[in-house]
Amino acid sequence: MATATRTSISPTPYREGVELRIRKHVPPEPFGGGYGPCPRCKVGVSQNAMSVDRVAFALDNPPLETEPPAGKEHSFSITGLKTLRRFHVDGGGAHVVTGYFDRDKDVVCLAKIYDGVYYPLENEDSGWDCMTLADADYAIEACAYETMQPVEGVGAKLVPEYHGTWTFAVATNQPGRRRWVRMLLLQLVRGETVLAKIHKATKNDAIQHPLLPDQETRLRILKDTLEAETSILWNAEVLQGDLSPRNVMVQPDGSVVIVDFNQAVVYPFYHRRHPKYNEGAHPLPPPTHRAPLALCPWQRYLRRSVVPVGKLGPPELAREPSNVR
Repeated sequence: MATATRTSISPTPYREGVELRIRKHVPPEPFGGGYGPCPRCKVGVSQNAMSVDRVAFALDNPPLETEPPAGKEHSFSITGLKTLRRFHVDGGGAHVVTGYFDRDKDVVCLAKIYDGVYYPLENEDSGWDCMTLADADYAIEACAYETMQPVEGVGAKLVPEYHGTWTFAVATNQPGRRRWVRMLLLQLVRGETVLAKIHKATKNDAIQHPLLPDQETRLRILKDTLEAETSILWNAEVLQGDLSPRNVMVQPDGSVVIVDFNQAVVYPFYHRRHPKYNEGAHPLPPPTHRAPLALCPWQRYLRRSVVPVGKLGPPELAREPSNVR
């Protein structure tokens, strides 16, 4: 069981002006549900989320590791906070922030940060702890963007342009110890969500239709959203899995971009075939570049070495000073 003590997770390391030192990272393949078994050992946790030292829990149960972080170190300077999740307020989850890559003000990205410290302590349905939940979100969303990015008409058009997966370390309240966090970088999509438009037209907890965009605009956005979802599903073989007003961005030119793929079904890695390959559903034959059905994705996955990174991380990184500057 996790140690019952005072929760210690503030102040948050994700603030405007903070610079993260990041390196490229290879995420684990998706797991859970139709993706196959969870590679992490189940850890018993206290049901009282406010009594658990989440930082200590994260140090004892670090994120899954596939390969040590490699390549040149870069910087990500946080310039804005889109969504900072708080487990005791909104249930927790991934943070979303904006920032400069390598201090270049012409390269503004959106970062999705999968920090298990800010996730629900334990999922009642799956029994997964906060670190496993963060790993699962990271693995699925990274896989979805990796799959969609090269598809013509989908990557960098119907979904944000994908700039890869990264990792960084943050200082803790335990001397000499840092904890590792995963991050995904995307194009910053200008505009606002459909949900934001609905909020603007809401008064006294009721939507005021005259305050919404005109009917022609609303119907066009709905049409473009459904067509985008269909193109992503059929051409990229990814089902978004959580299509809602908060996950549809409307750009200044009126075009729509679908975001948030942590609940996606990425069919090339899923246990079910894509519906277009079902007999009689589509004239195209199954693709030849994928593994045969006899070798399921999670069987390929289990052949890989996936172990938690050590408490101080790889030796070459453990010697570095605190990541947050």
